[in-house]
Amino acid sequence: MDIQKRAENVILHEALNNPGEIHQLMDKIEEYMFIDPLNKLIFQSIHTLYINQDPINATSLFVELNKSKSIFSKEAVLHVSKIISFDVGYKELPDAINLLVCQSIKNEHLQLAQKVSFMTSSNDYEPEKVLNFLQDHITNNKYKALINKRSYDNQSLLDELEEKMKIASESNGVSGIRTGYHEFDEITSGMQPTNLIVVAARPGLGKSAFGLCIMKTASIRGNKKGLFISCEMDEVQVMKRLIAVDSGVPGYSIKKGKLTPKERGRFERSKRRIAASGVKIVGGSFTITDVISMVYKMKYTEGLDYVIVDYIQKITSPGAQNRTNEVGDVSRKLKDMANELRIPIVALAQLSRAVEMRGGDKRPQLSDLRESGDIEQDADIVSFLYRPSYYFKDADSLVPNQAFIFLAKHRDGELADIELEFEPEMPAWKNKNEVGDYDDDVVQSTIERFDNNNDFDLF
Repeated sequence: MDIQKRAENVILHEALNNPGEIHQLMDKIEEYMFIDPLNKLIFQSIHTLYINQDPINATSLFVELNKSKSIFSKEAVLHVSKIISFDVGYKELPDAINLLVCQSIKNEHLQLAQKVSFMTSSNDYEPEKVLNFLQDHITNNKYKALINKRSYDNQSLLDELEEKMKIASESNGVSGIRTGYHEFDEITSGMQPTNLIVVAARPGLGKSAFGLCIMKTASIRGNKKGLFISCEMDEVQVMKRLIAVDSGVPGYSIKKGKLTPKERGRFERSKRRIAASGVKIVGGSFTITDVISMVYKMKYTEGLDYVIVDYIQKITSPGAQNRTNEVGDVSRKLKDMANELRIPIVALAQLSRAVEMRGGDKRPQLSDLRESGDIEQDADIVSFLYRPSYYFKDADSLVPNQAFIFLAKHRDGELADIELEFEPEMPAWKNKNEVGDYDDDVVQSTIERFDNNNDFDLF
């Protein structure tokens, strides 16, 4: 008997003789993993009994096999008795499961290699088609969830919880990655692994600036490796805004290429900080497959602590039936990716016009996301950015630069309205009454190289 068939017999024997193992088997084994036609038919019948929550024993299996219209059904009934009495070694089941899974993955990889070889040797070879084929395989691979699935015993889970509590106690309650917004971090304990964090607002209110302020704290000041995916700006535009947030030099000054000596000093120091940081920026038009491919590649080649996507409705999902399903598919896959890679993903999102069409109260609501698929359901945290001056430009009661972030959904904690400040010159979001942490010292060598009476061209 070859090793593959023995492994199949071991799995079926344990399914029939040890009911306590059935959940582990159904969690990892699929019928396509069986090569022997009798074993495959028997497993199909066991699986049907399991799905229907019927008892799994020889009698129920005989009944189920007799219902089958397969040409192997009579032989399978006779084969069951051999399976029940099959001699299984001590703790042989885990090895049998691993063998079937690995052999199935190996077979799939061989088929994948043959397909790629055929595509690359054909006369109409197109590199983009091959890359898209491979990316689709990675994104939709049926084994991915199985390979990435983690199994913890109670003690390991308790140990992990204890470690998180220790980190939180040593860092003022923040065990995750800091965003820089103190009250937000206190409530959420920072950006937590596996979390999908949605930050939503109307166009032009400052979503991108908020995301870049998070990157400033997490990567430039916090030494975390972060990926900023922009679907609206190219990489240089994003870098211009990031350096404005980090240096405190107004964005319009950088855009015009005219800096004072003091601004030049801040600019130069910020350049060095960013160059030495874990910041990575990509810009363009992306499908969800493109995004997943980029994130996985960076995670496993360079390391990755978090991702910021700007913004979720700009990412496409080819094959979706309609726009609502498309955005829902994107949000679901972002959440799945956060779970698999155990990193937080910040997804910036755009609100519907319903906010502006309401009467006096322009405060965003969760219902304003509903036209955007399943974002509300998939997210662990949903927060809304709000600036009174955006909606009520001429009101006498406006407080200059007043801004808010509303926590409208928090799967693991409380909701809150957090007051912030908005600096339109950068643009940037700050904690209320926060003093800028910009480095005001101008490097002496920089002063000596430039005439204080002149402006400097940057671009």
